Amino acid sequence: MLNEEHAIELLELLARYDYLLEQLEATFSSGFNHLSRANYHNKDSIRGRYGSDYWDQTFKGSQFVTSSESGLALMGKEPLANYLESFKEKDEDVELESKNGAQEDTLRKRKDQMISKKKDAKTLERLSDPIFMFGGALSVPSSLRQCQSSFKGSLGLIIELVNCRRKIDAFKP
Repeated sequence: MLNEEHAIELLELLARYDYLLEQLEATFSSGFNHLSRANYHNKDSIRGRYGSDYWDQTFKGSQFVTSSESGLALMGKEPLANYLESFKEKDEDVELESKNGAQEDTLRKRKDQMISKKKDAKTLERLSDPIFMFGGALSVPSSLRQCQSSFKGSLGLIIELVNCRRKIDAFKP
């Protein structure tokens, strides 16, 4: 059974949880409204809507969350760079293995490795912001940029919601 202090703290957490849900609903609603505007302005293009046919399937992500005993948190820039570097190293290992198998039967190109490293660095810079897969820096519609900012803002709310939910679940007898 909860004493009075715990009951008040639980009610405050429930009020906070309800407030965060309302904020999340507002940011998602705003994000989807901006996405529908972007799709409307893009209706005459060859591809039509912004959807999975626009996505770059090699993209690893730009926002990551870490989990600890104290709760969830957004991953900082330095740990994020290390995390993405580990993916890059794995991809390079697989690529080297496939190149070694292919080079046994074919001629070797000396400049191949230098060109691919330069291309990789340029693509990593360009893909650091996922909105660039929908066009160049200047050709992305403003409504799509607003959509991205709405959904990025909701990520912090989701993390707060999960942390609040964990605190609420800790009160269960």
